[in-house]
Amino acid sequence: MRRIFSAAAILTAIGVTAVASAQSSTIDASPNNITIRGGVALPVDKSLSNVSSTFTNVGLEYNFNNSLIKGGDTYLSVDAFFNNFNNVVAYPIAINQRFYTGTNPAGRRSYYFVGVGMTWTDVSNQTFGAISARGGIGIELGPNIIAELAGYISDEAGGTRANAITINLGYRF
Repeated sequence: MRRIFSAAAILTAIGVTAVASAQSSTIDASPNNITIRGGVALPVDKSLSNVSSTFTNVGLEYNFNNSLIKGGDTYLSVDAFFNNFNNVVAYPIAINQRFYTGTNPAGRRSYYFVGVGMTWTDVSNQTFGAISARGGIGIELGPNIIAELAGYISDEAGGTRANAITINLGYRF
């Protein structure tokens, strides 16, 4: 008798979950809260400009659903400074806060952002990490397109500071 009740309970649970999943909408597999950026990084520090005068900058951002500070967005940013697409020279990772400053006549928002984190540099086949900060301004050019001007400052790591100014275009999903 005990086995019959256990089997009935298991079958009921499976049936309820099957009915519940059948009533739910389809799974949305599109990327959400993600921004992809690309542009150029111009080194400000001599130790980085000795490697190259310009770098290709590729960035990825993940916007958290809850903001740490009211009135803005909290997000994680990961960037990579490439030297001729051969190797990554620096890759900053930061927790950032975006603050919106207003809208233009076309209804697009402008903003500024600040962030802190770590930057790893690799200019001598050894990787070193240092505390870093970033900040900048941006504007929405379209419903999903952004333009940003950012500055990166890092402590010295392995004789190099990953100080740079970046100019990027991005797409928000």
